Amino acid sequence: MNKPLRKVAVAGMLLLVILIINVNYIQGSQADKLQTDPLNSRQFAQQWEHNRGPIMAGKVTLAYSEKIGGKDGKEYQRHYNQGTLYSPITGYVSVFSRTGLESAENGLLDGTDKRLALHNWFDMLVGKKAAGATVQTTIDPDAQQAAYSGIKNQTIRRGGAVAIDVKTGAILAMASFPSYDTNDVAVHDGEKANKVFESLNKQKPAPMLNYATRETFAPGSSFKIIDSAAAIESGQYNKDTPTDANRLLLPESGQELHNSDGDEAKCNGSPPLIDSFAASCNSTFGRLALTLKQQTLENMAAKFGFNKPTEIENGVSSATSVYPTKPLGGDSLARSGIGQEVVTASPLQMAMVAQTVANGGKMMKPYLVKRVVAQDQSELVTAEPKQIGQPISADTAGQIQEMMRAVVDHGTASAVLAGRDIAGKTGTAETGIGGINEDWFVGFAPRDNPKVAFAVVTEGPAGSSGAKFSAPIAWRIVQAVH
Repeated sequence: MNKPLRKVAVAGMLLLVILIINVNYIQGSQADKLQTDPLNSRQFAQQWEHNRGPIMAGKVTLAYSEKIGGKDGKEYQRHYNQGTLYSPITGYVSVFSRTGLESAENGLLDGTDKRLALHNWFDMLVGKKAAGATVQTTIDPDAQQAAYSGIKNQTIRRGGAVAIDVKTGAILAMASFPSYDTNDVAVHDGEKANKVFESLNKQKPAPMLNYATRETFAPGSSFKIIDSAAAIESGQYNKDTPTDANRLLLPESGQELHNSDGDEAKCNGSPPLIDSFAASCNSTFGRLALTLKQQTLENMAAKFGFNKPTEIENGVSSATSVYPTKPLGGDSLARSGIGQEVVTASPLQMAMVAQTVANGGKMMKPYLVKRVVAQDQSELVTAEPKQIGQPISADTAGQIQEMMRAVVDHGTASAVLAGRDIAGKTGTAETGIGGINEDWFVGFAPRDNPKVAFAVVTEGPAGSSGAKFSAPIAWRIVQAVH
C-alpha cells in the first residue's frame, strides 16, 4: 500500500473509532439525559406505551395507569385519584409536558430507569411487559385533605399550606388553591389537551400554579420569627430583654408604623421581647430592624433559606423567597422587620422556618418521596433525612419556641387557639391590592415535643387576620396528622 492510501486508511479507521465511541457515549451515558430533554417531544408521544407505576400516599393511590389497548402505541391511560386535591404532589403527564413527581421520578415510573434493568430482563424472560416502579410519597392523606379543604373554604382568592415532619423534613401536606383536575390534561388527544391548557391558562388566579411552593406572599408578622432569631443570635437580646413598644415614626416619611395587625393595647411601654412578639407589636419590630440593620436581617434570612430556591426532588423546587439585598431606606427597612413591602416568602419557606425552630435550630431538607419499590417489592430508593443547615443555636430555638407558645397562650392567637396543643406566629400583610390581606399562621405542634411544623396562608378581605382565617386551618392539619 502506497503512502497516500495508508494515510487515508488510517484516517478512515480513526473516524470509525471516533464514531463508535460517540455512539456508545450517546447510547450509554447520555441516553437518559437526551430522552428527558425538554426539547425532545418524542418522550411525551411515547409515554403512553409504558405501564407507569403508581404514585401512593400511604394506602391511597394518587396516580395509576390503565391498559386500554389504544392505537398508535397509546396502550395506557394515566388516571389521577382526586386530581384537584393532589395536583401539587403528582403533577401530570400530558402530550406536551410532565410536572411534579411524574416528572421528577419519570424513569422509575415508566420503567426505563437503569435501576430497573435487571427486573425488566426477568420480565422479558417470562413474557411480561416491563412495568414501572411504585413511588410512595411522604404525604399524609388526612392532613392533605384538611389543608386543602381549609384553604379552599377560607380564602377569598388564593391560598397555600405546607406541613413538615419536624425531625426528618418529610412533607406531610402540600395544598394549593385554586387548583385543577390533572385528569383533564392527561389525555391522548393533543388538540383536546391544548384546549384544556388554554382554558386553564386564561383563568385568574392561575389554577395550575402551586401556591404552596411556587408562589410567594408577603409574610407579614410571621417574619418576626426571623427578626427574633437575628436579635437573640446577636447576643444583644434574649426573650426577656425589655423592648420599646411605643409609637414609632418612620425615619424618612415621619409616618407612623401602626400596630394594626397586633394587640395595640399591649404595644406601649417596655415589654419584654416575648410579650412584644406575642402581641405582634409592629413598633417593636420596626425599631428592631432599624437597630439590627439590613445586613444582619439579610444574613439571618439567608441562613433560613431565603434568596435561593429550595430543591424538593430532582427538578422540583420552590420559588425563591426574598429578603432584599439592595440597600434599603429607613422606612423600607423598618417595614421589612414586619414582613411587608420588600419581603416575600412561600408557605414552604415559612414551614421550613418553623421546622428549624421546632427542631432545636437544625434545618432539614424537605422531600416528597419516601421510597420507591419495584414490582417484586424490592426497594430501589429509600429517603434519607438530610440536615441542610443550622441557622440558630439550640438555645435560641428554645427561646423562640417559648415565644411562639406565648402567642397562643396570651397573644394574637389566644382568642382562637388558647388551650390547644399548638404554638405559632400570626401574620397579616396588607397588600394594597383590592383590599386583600395575606393572612398567615406559622408554627408547630405539639407545643412541648414538636412533631409537625406548618405554614398556612390565605387571602382575606380588609380586616381579616392570620389568627382568624389561617390559625384554625393549621389546627385542623395537625389534628389530622397520623
